[in-house]
Formats: sequence, C-alpha cells, structure tokens
Amino acid sequence: MENLKFLVKRVKDYKPFKAVDGSDVVEVIGMKTTKTKEVSIAYATVKPKQKTILHKHDFTEVYIILKGKGIIYLNNESRPISKDDNILIPAKTWHQVENTGKTNLKIICICVPAFSERKTNLKKF
Repeated sequence: MENLKFLVKRVKDYKPFKAVDGSDVVEVIGMKTTKTKEVSIAYATVKPKQKTILHKHDFTEVYIILKGKGIIYLNNESRPISKDDNILIPAKTWHQVENTGKTNLKIICICVPAFSERKTNLKKF
C-alpha cells in the first residue's frame, strides 16, 4: 500500500449505478473511481421490499448498516440486520440482503482487495 496517494472523496460527487447484485451503488474508492486495487468503499441502497441477487466474491466484504432494517442471508443462515450492525462476509460466501423495512436500506460496502465484477459470481436459478 505504499504507492497509495492521499485522497478525500465525497459520495455526492458520484452518480449511483445499478450494481451486479441489483442494488443502487455509489463507489467512492475502488478500481473504477480511483484505480485503487487494495480496497474499495461503496454506498449501496436496497429499496423497500427488494433484495439483492444471491452472489459471492473471491474477496472479503464488510457491510456497515447505516439506515433501515432487513435480513442478511449468508450461505444457509439468515439474520436480521439494522442500523449500526457490522457484517463480515468471508470470501466465497454466498450472500444476499433483503430490505424488510419501509425505508431504504443503506449500507457501506468495504471490499478487500477492491471489488471486481470478474471476481463476483451470481447464483443462477
């Protein structure tokens, strides 16, 4: 990480896009926005009564729940989630988030190393 440059990035400076898992995402640090390969940080929104597509990555991911409530599915387990929860998702773990509330579920997603679509697999039904 010695080659990384000091950066300050603001969410408002980026437009959301539809992520491969179906959530609305704003990536502030990562390969697409800052060419950073070691880590990525994105803000995801899952709308009420929606859920992301079941998927897994070849990298570790951490979710920090900023707002809302829902259910996280990890492999064959599920747990309720809400504001201030922190979820460690080990590499190669199938996962999915469902918004069970009446407001948007807002999540910070941190990936180590940085998020890559090539290293993300969607569950085919």
